[in-house]
Amino acid sequence: MHHIDTTVGIEAIAVHIPRYYLDLRTLAKANAVDPAKYLKGLGGRRFAVAAPSEDPVTLAFDAAQSLMERYSLDPSDIGLLVVGTESGVDGAKPIASYLHGLLGLPADCRTFDTKHACYSGTAAIRMASDWCLARSGRNKRKALVVATDIARYSVGAAGEPTQGASAVAMIVSDEPRCLAFEPFQDAVYSEEVMDFWRPHYRSTAMVDGKTSINAYLKGLRHTWEYYKSGSGLDWDDFEYMLFHVPFPKMAYKGFKSLYEMTKLDQDKLDEEFDSRTACALWANRELGNCYSASLYLSLAALLERGDQSVTGARVGMYSYGSGSCSEYFSGRIGPDASAWKDRIGIAPGLMRREELSYDRYLSMRAACEDLSLEGSCVEHDTPPVPGQRISFQGIKDHQRVYSRVLALRSVASRSHSARAHMGK
Repeated sequence: MHHIDTTVGIEAIAVHIPRYYLDLRTLAKANAVDPAKYLKGLGGRRFAVAAPSEDPVTLAFDAAQSLMERYSLDPSDIGLLVVGTESGVDGAKPIASYLHGLLGLPADCRTFDTKHACYSGTAAIRMASDWCLARSGRNKRKALVVATDIARYSVGAAGEPTQGASAVAMIVSDEPRCLAFEPFQDAVYSEEVMDFWRPHYRSTAMVDGKTSINAYLKGLRHTWEYYKSGSGLDWDDFEYMLFHVPFPKMAYKGFKSLYEMTKLDQDKLDEEFDSRTACALWANRELGNCYSASLYLSLAALLERGDQSVTGARVGMYSYGSGSCSEYFSGRIGPDASAWKDRIGIAPGLMRREELSYDRYLSMRAACEDLSLEGSCVEHDTPPVPGQRISFQGIKDHQRVYSRVLALRSVASRSHSARAHMGK
């Protein structure tokens, strides 16, 4: 076991929620399926649907810009930008590069994406934490981590009701006012498995559901045992236990697996799940699978509704990425709820949403596919979502085109590289 003197973790957190959603009952009716199969079998209620003008870059920007504003952060304070995603928009250029320009971050800010399916967000967090530790005492600059994803499956596929989209932006620093990571040895488990993948020639993912569930639970059991052994912690040392959420019922499966390993009173399973995990799933039930962002969406939801009642609590966190890589880690929630109160943005984002009919959902999907093609960028042909600040306009001369929707106070500070990619 190794211990680290300096504490690092999440100083600030904000969530961006897409404007539109589809109710799972609407999808069930269209697919001639009993709604209970989706609502009870998967545990969700609705899923977010990205509009044609939204993509992983715009979602990441809106989350990061909200974070900067709500926490009064100066772009010059950011020395590292890492984007965790499995929805990359280019085979070479990272989303972090687009985001760096759009946010007006300084030139001496390192930028890159991390990729390992849904583990990507945690990979970004861990890289940022190590960067902060390595710089301890030398520089007070912070790391900006954004987990951004849009989950899409083929129409009618088994994975369709688990779709979703969101972005979670976080500041990682040595002032972890929201969540301080505990400095126990790593608890990681990796194994090559073909459970979920998206070939370059496809815009939608493919999944072997049974294999994926088994791999998820196998990784969980291994990392839980590793973490207990390395930390000396056990079941009763955790007030909350969060999990990667490909669909809400999967969090229950994960919780049950650990619960049964501890040989606790099985009659209290559901009661313990409600108090330790279900209380953090309310946003996941509304947004669907957010891939790399889903675990951190649960954390944000726990904080947003918890206020002072959750301060000081220990949170266990399980991250899983198909392919596969798993990690278990933990953190302590900060002592002062003012660090996150009214700054995260989940409830206001849900209040602004608009429900889609099934036909409009299909037409929106088709429009998103069309905009991924070369030559799809047509002036004013892609209206922005109400309240959107950066709009994806399509592809022109093999380059993605983004236009600024609302003038921001920091427009004058935007870098030349960002302006070069902006539409008129």
